[in-house]
Amino acid sequence: MGDPLDAITAGGLAYVDDRLDDARAHWERAFRDLRELGADPAAARVATLLGELHWGGLGNPSIGRGWLQRARRLLDGIAPCVELGYWELARLACDRPDPGEIHASAERALAVAAEFGDVGLHTRALADLGYALVSLGRLNAGFARLDEALAALTGGEVADPFVVSTTCCALLSACDRAGDVDRAQEWLRIVRGFIADGRPRMLGAHCELVLGGVMCAAGQWTQAEQAVRSALERSSGATAAQRTEASARLAELNLDRGRVDEAAELLAPIEDECAASAPLAQVHLARGEPELALAVLARANTTLGGDVLRRSALLRLTVESALACGRTDDAMHAATELRALADGSDADVVVGAACLADGLLATTPEAIVLFEQALAAFTRARRPLLAAHAHLALADVAPTSAEAVVAARSAHAIAARLGNAVLRDRSAAQLRKHGATAPRATSSAPLHELTGRETEILDGLRRGDTNGEIAARLYLSPKTVEHHVSRVLAKLGVRTRAEAAAFATRASPPQH
Repeated sequence: MGDPLDAITAGGLAYVDDRLDDARAHWERAFRDLRELGADPAAARVATLLGELHWGGLGNPSIGRGWLQRARRLLDGIAPCVELGYWELARLACDRPDPGEIHASAERALAVAAEFGDVGLHTRALADLGYALVSLGRLNAGFARLDEALAALTGGEVADPFVVSTTCCALLSACDRAGDVDRAQEWLRIVRGFIADGRPRMLGAHCELVLGGVMCAAGQWTQAEQAVRSALERSSGATAAQRTEASARLAELNLDRGRVDEAAELLAPIEDECAASAPLAQVHLARGEPELALAVLARANTTLGGDVLRRSALLRLTVESALACGRTDDAMHAATELRALADGSDADVVVGAACLADGLLATTPEAIVLFEQALAAFTRARRPLLAAHAHLALADVAPTSAEAVVAARSAHAIAARLGNAVLRDRSAAQLRKHGATAPRATSSAPLHELTGRETEILDGLRRGDTNGEIAARLYLSPKTVEHHVSRVLAKLGVRTRAEAAAFATRASPPQH
């Protein structure tokens, strides 16, 4: 029999070096040796490590659950010990769907850490508690705990590499969940200092996912896509759960840029995963399938427990989907739930979502006030795409044509800046409704943004073809052609078919 402590240390070093199977082998040997010695509390601690490793790193949740159950059984019936605190935090916070449960576990772990003076346990419990509070919509309280945990890490108080990496995971996950760009950039710089040599790689993959998430929320699509795609590279060390999350993030990025079909392709293999729910519902909405969107959202809402930040996004989509189906009662019920979440939260994005949902159900005078409140909240939260939605909502209920044009132009400016074709189409349509046009493009650059099909439609407009003639030539229905024509007009920033034809002729004269 070797020294179990040596095996535990070797397992930790292998974990940091991304040799997860080696870590498993070392820890399994340490577990067996500790059981032979009758050191049940220490064996329970190793069983907890193995549970976390299998569940979060090796992608074996059933084996992970088995090890955690073995740890719990060993701890039952013995005197209180520090190992019980580590067992409370056995699963990574970002892998646990209910922040209320995480909150309770972290509080119990903090009590154990205080009783036994364990700084590592205290630090990780603080981070998990902070993550739970952020997810519950209590950002100020949550980030206060997370800042304290970060101070302990940077002060060199925690040496255990497993505790360091799991604490960093909670820190970054909270930033991502809140969409806090400034804090994320600072924390990413600090966390990358812990993994300067690229180890553990799974934490590096998490860094890239977080960066992608916050850049996406801020509308910085290019940086977001580069970061998320890097997490999917074979060499990234990303876990199975991280790869699923990355695929869902890429789908969201495509949706934010108006690329519905590309998003649907990314989501097809992971439609059963909770991470896919919000983007999948948006795909159904964009395709005119609000009943399917509602079904997806209803299923997801039952799995998120008290997760205020994620549930608020789902409830906002539920209101939109229900109204699209003509199910006003369902929309009102979802809006009531959303308002209750906002009343207990200091997260501007949740407050904005509630105001937007309430405005969709209110009479015009009240709706204007609510949409303005939503716009202010989304602006404070630095969520430009949501702010564009609020501008469009204001354009729909504006008391005068001039006010509608101002609101629609604001939405169009954001959509054009972010490259969101869907919102750009909607805002351009709103402008045409009031006899106005979107700002004209000053070069042929918008032509490069047309899809292949839209280019064929534009060729028809340049020839002066009717929708029926274009439809016959391309084997499409006239209604589909009408839809494409609207998108072409919006992308080119023109109001009429004749203006589109003239624009195309100037930018690329026909060849003879």
